[in-house]
Amino acid sequence: MRKTFEEKVARQFAQGSALAKATTGYVPRPSQIEFAKAVANAFENKSSLIAEAGTGTGKTFAYLVPALMFGGKGLVSTAAMTLQEQLYYKDIPAVVKSLGLGAKVALLKGRANYICLNRLATAMGENVARSRQEVTHIQEINKFAKITKTGDRSDVSNVPENSGIWRWVTSTKETCLGQNCPAHDQCFVFKARDKAREADILVINHHLFLADMALKDEEYADFLPDFDLVIFDEAHQLPSIATDFFADTLSLVEVRSLADELMVLGLRKLPSQTGWKKLSESVKNRCSDIRQKFKNLGVADDFRGELRNFASVHLIADPLGKLEEAIKGLVSQLESLRKSDEEVSQGLISADEILDKVDYWKGLCEKGKEKEEESSNLVTAETIKWFALSPKGLVFSETPLNNSKGFKDFREKQGKPWILTSATLSVDHRFNHFQEEMGLQNVKAKSWDSPFSFSSQGMLYIPSKMVEPNDPSFPEKVAKAAWPLIKEFLGKTFILCTTLRAMDRIADDLRMRIDESGLSISVLVQNELPKQELIRRFREDGKSILVGSMSFWEGVDIKGETLSLVVIDKIPFAPPDDPVFKGKSERLRAENRSPFMEYALPEAITHLKQGAGRLIRDSTDTGVLMICDVRILNKRYGEIIWRSLPDFARTKDERIVLDFIHAIKSEREGQ
Repeated sequence: MRKTFEEKVARQFAQGSALAKATTGYVPRPSQIEFAKAVANAFENKSSLIAEAGTGTGKTFAYLVPALMFGGKGLVSTAAMTLQEQLYYKDIPAVVKSLGLGAKVALLKGRANYICLNRLATAMGENVARSRQEVTHIQEINKFAKITKTGDRSDVSNVPENSGIWRWVTSTKETCLGQNCPAHDQCFVFKARDKAREADILVINHHLFLADMALKDEEYADFLPDFDLVIFDEAHQLPSIATDFFADTLSLVEVRSLADELMVLGLRKLPSQTGWKKLSESVKNRCSDIRQKFKNLGVADDFRGELRNFASVHLIADPLGKLEEAIKGLVSQLESLRKSDEEVSQGLISADEILDKVDYWKGLCEKGKEKEEESSNLVTAETIKWFALSPKGLVFSETPLNNSKGFKDFREKQGKPWILTSATLSVDHRFNHFQEEMGLQNVKAKSWDSPFSFSSQGMLYIPSKMVEPNDPSFPEKVAKAAWPLIKEFLGKTFILCTTLRAMDRIADDLRMRIDESGLSISVLVQNELPKQELIRRFREDGKSILVGSMSFWEGVDIKGETLSLVVIDKIPFAPPDDPVFKGKSERLRAENRSPFMEYALPEAITHLKQGAGRLIRDSTDTGVLMICDVRILNKRYGEIIWRSLPDFARTKDERIVLDFIHAIKSEREGQ
């Protein structure tokens, strides 16, 4: 009897299979096999699938095996570069080898992740470095460019990600010269794209997929090669990434960068003309004037608000107009080369786009108090217009309130199966929120529980005597409540905070307690070092506390007793004054729906589940998850959160959790 594709896939996960022999300590997992069969079924029937798989299910192999066996071209998209590289360098080669396939695999990143040889050569010849450190950085990049085959900037380990030199040695779609580039034959981006076109499995990130989606929607040439199936890992991040990606923004940082770019072009192409630096500084000064105008009108740093609610917005039109004139003054000096010099032409195209943005936002501000009357009904509004002031910059943004129709139309137009997977796609075992955000209401959704025994491996502790999160002393109370547990574990702790301010206050309090105790525990804090360096030190030290904000809530995989305690300060609700959150909430309210139950709570639970997922990463891991938010105990919605979290043993009593920790330590000592 002819075996079905599902059965053929399932056989690869049996004990004694080639995959089992190639995987150290392999044990067949029913949830992994069922997951793989569901993916195989979706491929065979050209249907899509939402697949939630708990930590430890083995979802990566569960989707890779049927994807490789199915044949054709497959696209695997991730949110984080870390997973992208793990798939390309480790997971996919392991599956390809075990299955005995000759599949070609390629990794494709965004253009800014590759060194541009033409811009590097220009930067080496120009005085673009702003410090002695940047001089060292560009020299290191130049050495690397001479030996690398990929040009991938992530391989330049001795140049920080945030070095200011990177923007001078990488390109954007605006600065890329394409076929006219003198280094086109050696271009790392085009080499990567050529390899991508030949690949059977192409690994990308969500931003690249969205870029391709936008280009095809506008009927431009294809950015990515055609494929027969697509798998989104870390799919829970797609809606928020799409919201940011499809927003139309004007950033003063972007304008300042343009001024630098045009100045360098002018000095190189028209050295006989003078005043290039003065013209560039004029643009930068006008940027500072706009930011200062907001400050003079009472807008504080870190403020985010809707444009329509800012009564003095008409007063911003004049400084925006002066910025527009300053940019035009710089552009006019290069106009004579627009048609004859490809590099200048590209630079001026970028300038034209920014000028259009400045003019657009100037027009909105000029309307003053009447500016949004005709579009203030958020039932029909497609976007929300807002601005954000920070200590170093200012951003204007027009953000879409809903991308579900775009996703739905693109998926149906493709007619190819989509697999969307993550450990956190449901809320209270329902997928409604994710399906609505992605336009997937008619797509089958399934969930497979983690094979881990959460009830015996971990304990969820919510201290019942904690103050409410809005109490001014809350961060210090979090540190105080967590300290007895931290002392027992001698560090081995992640503290996940919802704000940077709380993060700093908790870290300061813990450092004080450590000094007073005389214990040898180090405190690592986000932003004091690069993220990967913090994680490396945490792993190697074994007696550390890592205090971080939202960037540490997911994508961090630390197995073993090195991480034994995860403390979450409070339920990660979106800030109520966030303009996009307010816009979506108002729209739901106008439709007689509950913004809290249908948007705010599901978003918070998804983030909370990700944070909780840092604790148990292996079948032998043990530890404590501590959530310092009593609203889970005393609010009605707390029941939904309670049911959505892993099935840990649970307590409100410090004595019980300390007894649990003692039992963990005794077991570890025995082992």
